[in-house]
Amino acid sequence: MKIFLAVFFIVAVAFGQAKSTDQTAMPSKEEMSELLSKADEKVSSFQEAVKNAKPYLDKINPKFAANYLAAASEAHTIVASMQKHGESAYGLVSLLATLDDLSLDAATASVQLLRTDEEHVAKGGQPDVGALTAVILLGNASTNCSDISELIMHATLRYVDGEEKVLGKLLESQK
Repeated sequence: MKIFLAVFFIVAVAFGQAKSTDQTAMPSKEEMSELLSKADEKVSSFQEAVKNAKPYLDKINPKFAANYLAAASEAHTIVASMQKHGESAYGLVSLLATLDDLSLDAATASVQLLRTDEEHVAKGGQPDVGALTAVILLGNASTNCSDISELIMHATLRYVDGEEKVLGKLLESQK
């Protein structure tokens, strides 16, 4: 009897797990629209943080802010294209890569500004409140881009899974 109960329990758990993965659905148009709008907002916040940090970044390397702003512009372009023409796996993965780049850019800029300010203080200067404020804003932008990227990644996985299931059924019906 104990063996029967153990086997029954294991089968029930396995069936429940298998069933839950089969129930993942493609993200709805409303969900994707909301995620894309939030991504666009996070990219705009990133741009504002970079613009705020630009005077300090330009002292380190004038190309930093320009490159970061160009990447943000690319993210806006990707979002706008998907909002106009609809989502695609290609577009979603492109957006994920771009958001991850923005997150890394903001984190890198924060570290660069902290190092520069630390060197200034080590030479006897006072901490630069403006630079430290820029560090905080860039840190927030990095976290925000990372967070929305993670949400979009989960939706992208569901999107690709749904496309693969449809393609699989189509290919099987043609046999």
